[in-house]
Amino acid sequence: MTLTFNPDKYKELLTAYLRKLIKSDVENEQALKIVEDLMHRERIPEEDELYQLLITLI
Repeated sequence: MTLTFNPDKYKELLTAYLRKLIKSDVENEQALKIVEDLMHRERIPEEDELYQLLITLI
C-alpha cells in the first residue's frame, strides 16, 4: 500500500509544532523533543516531512 502525502495534514502539523525559525536554546530543545518523539515511531508521510525539516533546522 502506498501512502499519499496530504498537504492539509502537513499544514496542520506545521501549525502545531513549528511556528517560526529556531532561534534560541529553548526552541532548539523543544524541536529536539519533537524529533525524538517522531524518531521512535512509525511516521505517516506528513510526519516524516516534518521530521526531516526539523532535523535540517536543528
